[in-house]
Amino acid sequence: MRIERANAKINLYLNIVGRRENGYHDIVSIMQAVSLCDLVSIEFYPGEHTSVSLTASGNDRMPTDCRNLAWRAAERYLQRIDRRGEVRLSIEKHIPMAAGLAGGSTDAAAVLRGLNLLCGSPLSLDELCELGASMGADIPFCIKGGAALVTGIGECLTDIPSMPSCPLVVACQGEGVSTPVAYGKLDALHDHFVNAEPYDSRVDQIVDRIKNNEIEPACSGFYNIFEEVVPHEQPFVNAIKQTMIEHGAIRSMMSGSGPSVFGVFCDLEAASAACEALRRSGAAAFVCEPKK
Repeated sequence: MRIERANAKINLYLNIVGRRENGYHDIVSIMQAVSLCDLVSIEFYPGEHTSVSLTASGNDRMPTDCRNLAWRAAERYLQRIDRRGEVRLSIEKHIPMAAGLAGGSTDAAAVLRGLNLLCGSPLSLDELCELGASMGADIPFCIKGGAALVTGIGECLTDIPSMPSCPLVVACQGEGVSTPVAYGKLDALHDHFVNAEPYDSRVDQIVDRIKNNEIEPACSGFYNIFEEVVPHEQPFVNAIKQTMIEHGAIRSMMSGSGPSVFGVFCDLEAASAACEALRRSGAAAFVCEPKK
């Protein structure tokens, strides 16, 4: 049996820099893994036929059949290495679902990592990432973890230094906004990104400041284009951001296409106070830290 930590991710920067003829969007993003995680248990028993079973705890809404990306990852992995057998998965869910934190993608990434080890590591890290990318754009990052500059449609990763150690609060409340719907609203707002700038100097500034452990100056450049549309559909986003700022957050911003929000804090006491205030207001809130 393998037990893998499936870490959530936050976006320190997220911008759309173009739209392809097939409808996919080119992005530039800085992704950072955080210590908030699911626990994924993987068992593999070689046999003549392939079967997958999945049990879960922590969230009754999570599917435990082939609709779950972790289930599909197990099937795709065995197909890729031409092996058969019984896969038993168990997910202890802590990351909020459909929240812009890559909760489903990171579970699938954990299954790919764990199964690869149980099968003797026939696939290299790059091959695992290639397989993961065929199932979801966030999966390659979740396989590697740490921090990365992400380009293309999300499949091109360049390793960068992780954020300096600091308290983070991640919180989510209310229903998420469909990612395709959010992209559609941005398309309408930006004329389908036909004149989008291909790059932004803020990205390099953020990376340089993180390298120099300058967390407050780095935070000043954080950006998420989805904040132009999602808070109009999900007012809890701005309410959570305001609570974090009132409790001393250096910066508070939505992650991914939301509706989760993260806050960067200078000290653990302030982060803990913000977390408790958010929980009292009905949000799911967690204190965590950057994961290298």
